[in-house]
Amino acid sequence: SSAPVRQLILHPVVENRRAMLAKLIAFIGDNAMQVDASKGEAELRQECPDLMLEDETVVFAFKDRGGAGRDDSYFTSHRVLIRDVKGMTGKRVKHLSIPYSTIQAFSVETAGSMDSDCTLRIESSGLGSTTMDFMTSVDIFALAMHLNSMVLAEGRTGAHVPGGAEATVAVQEASGDGWVGGILDVLGDNASQIDAARVEEQLKSSPHILMDDETVEMAFKCGLDSFLFTSKRILQIKVKGLTGSKVEYLTVLWKCIRAFSVETAGSFFDRDAEMTLFTNIRGMARISQDLRKGKCDLMAIQKFVADKLLGLDIVPASEHAIAHEGHCDTGSGSILAWMGDDSRMIDATVADQQYHADPPILQGCEHVEMAFKGRRDLTLFTTKRLLVVDLKGWSGKKVNYISVPWTTVQVFGVRSAGSWLDKDSEMMIWTDINDVYYPPKEGDDPPPPPIPRNSCIEMDFQKDKVDLMAVHRYLSARCLPTVGGEYLCPEVSVSPDVMQASPPGAVESFLNWVGDDARAIDADELDRQLHSENPMLQEDERVAMAFKSGRDMLAFTTKRVLLVDVQGLSGKRVEWKSVPYASLRAFSVASAGSWDRDAELKLFGRTYWIDGAPGSVIKQDLRKGRADVIAIQSFIAAQILGTYDGSTTSSAQGPVADAPGGINGFLSWMGDDAHEIDPKEVDKILHASPPILQADEAVDSCYKVGRDVCVFTTKRVLFVDVQGFTGQKVEYMSYPLKYCTSFAIQSPGHVGCISPAYVEVYTDVPGASRIRQDLNKSNANAWSIETMLAKKLMSSK
Repeated sequence: SSAPVRQLILHPVVENRRAMLAKLIAFIGDNAMQVDASKGEAELRQECPDLMLEDETVVFAFKDRGGAGRDDSYFTSHRVLIRDVKGMTGKRVKHLSIPYSTIQAFSVETAGSMDSDCTLRIESSGLGSTTMDFMTSVDIFALAMHLNSMVLAEGRTGAHVPGGAEATVAVQEASGDGWVGGILDVLGDNASQIDAARVEEQLKSSPHILMDDETVEMAFKCGLDSFLFTSKRILQIKVKGLTGSKVEYLTVLWKCIRAFSVETAGSFFDRDAEMTLFTNIRGMARISQDLRKGKCDLMAIQKFVADKLLGLDIVPASEHAIAHEGHCDTGSGSILAWMGDDSRMIDATVADQQYHADPPILQGCEHVEMAFKGRRDLTLFTTKRLLVVDLKGWSGKKVNYISVPWTTVQVFGVRSAGSWLDKDSEMMIWTDINDVYYPPKEGDDPPPPPIPRNSCIEMDFQKDKVDLMAVHRYLSARCLPTVGGEYLCPEVSVSPDVMQASPPGAVESFLNWVGDDARAIDADELDRQLHSENPMLQEDERVAMAFKSGRDMLAFTTKRVLLVDVQGLSGKRVEWKSVPYASLRAFSVASAGSWDRDAELKLFGRTYWIDGAPGSVIKQDLRKGRADVIAIQSFIAAQILGTYDGSTTSSAQGPVADAPGGINGFLSWMGDDAHEIDPKEVDKILHASPPILQADEAVDSCYKVGRDVCVFTTKRVLFVDVQGFTGQKVEYMSYPLKYCTSFAIQSPGHVGCISPAYVEVYTDVPGASRIRQDLNKSNANAWSIETMLAKKLMSSK
């Protein structure tokens, strides 16, 4: 009888020891423990009254190191908020805010049999990857469901597909293929299609990872791992470890899939087909899955992904969508063109019929409008996408179908052939696919040059078999917005006038008119030239201003920035590059200095490759005295900032303290620490001399260090950088708030010049994803910036 009594006495002791051991392990491993959300919110509001919005509530709260640490993580109704205490004294505190609207992907990972933690990983635009470890007592699936409700909101889950994924062929679920075939599939990571309904039923019960209104459309399994297409996301399930108790559930949003490809299996010995999704997520450029030959409906996969990315497949076929019907293909006609794989124009009607039937790549409402053929490969311009048909191997049975939606195209251009030795012209398309590949370095040799892959798609044409200007006009029709600000509806055919033959000698005539002298160009005359003599512009598009530097030209129209680059000694090789305003994410103008001949314009696009190298910046010099950089700045601001809300979020401010003087002022200047200056005075100056700001734009707060100024307005973050000894060269760099994603505020340490307060803003600008401004410890009110950014970035997205 004493044994049960002894067990009752020892049981609480054992449990307490286990809890203490778990907390010790959590402390060493820096694993967070869940704490009361309402209590965490109260403490947060008491410590930082201006941090949270009035209508914001904390849903989950966690404290690191098993509850004994200094750092905290909060999942609120508006954002993920991470509080990071730094330094020995803990006086420096960084508050990082990740709005749910910026999250591109997230994963939860359960603890393994020997693990002491479960993990959450968030991929967000601009900021990149954020990882959090939690104690095993945390309900990681409850956290996943919260992220589901916040992140998988309407508009981020792809187009609705009535009826879901429809099968094109009968596929039997893989079973009993023999152990040799099974091992080969596992080693080759070849997945087989499985019953989607059964998978959905399981993932809505144990574990509960799917939303109630979410359906699994297609499911694939390889070994223990699964790959799912649902109505709201792509879901990868990876089982790790020997016991299989450690499982990662990775969610990728449909809106982050920018292009896709399917590749058929080849000959007898080729066991797998392949599907690849191309994203704009940093560190996750490609999501690939090998598919077991004969065990997956490849065309159904292609069709479902196309429906999610390209829109509903319910619009009847257009009677006027086919272009160049009856065009006779006479072959390349040149051994050089054949060896160079230069493409020629072919009959789009034939390609349209073929790819609606066998294989059924195109949607019912989708039609081929222009078609080109190289040595074996095809490139099709359809009403919804750029489709590349790449035949591989000697037999050509292995075919890769690459689909790039027109909405993925950010910049486009054409380049004419040069002298008589240059037999090919070119088309260039720059996308927002983060697909640049950096080959590994081998030995002591310098690293190989990066490869753009699908970040920049180039295509060579036979110069005498393709109307290059017609190609550029077609791309303009598909990639530029219409009068109402929307893009040409995929079901609306491009006007036949767009694809008609260009006038003979149009380019040469235009270049002769431009001439070689450095001068400003009359916008009205250029508009006439580009609508009649060399028809490049759309009917509803007008030239607003134009400038010339040497042989090159820069024109600002109502829809794009048009750059004309004359290359080579003869000047016959000409590149026409169009940059739609919708693809620009930031911009700057710099006036000429005392010894400079040129002012400078920089345009930051949403591209990952530009001008033959990784990047997003297009630079253009403007001749001093020939271009009004302030007028250019105002015009670009009007196009990019548009009707973005220009109302202020700050309350009336009192007088601003004077700039620090003496040694404190010197240390602040050395440390680039900015002191706050009167926003009303700056607002007045930037509306008058120089007139940088828009009429409905106001200055919320501004900070000055030395001669430079950092201005937070109601529409952008503006840096005014005074350069040179005389200060005549001034750069005005603008980051629109609508393209800012996350932000962080850090309070100062004890020694301000060593550990100052600062504000960090993360942007949607490739290559310029983070901007930072140090703030003077005693003068700048960092919380006013935090409040402004929170209201602007979390309420407008």
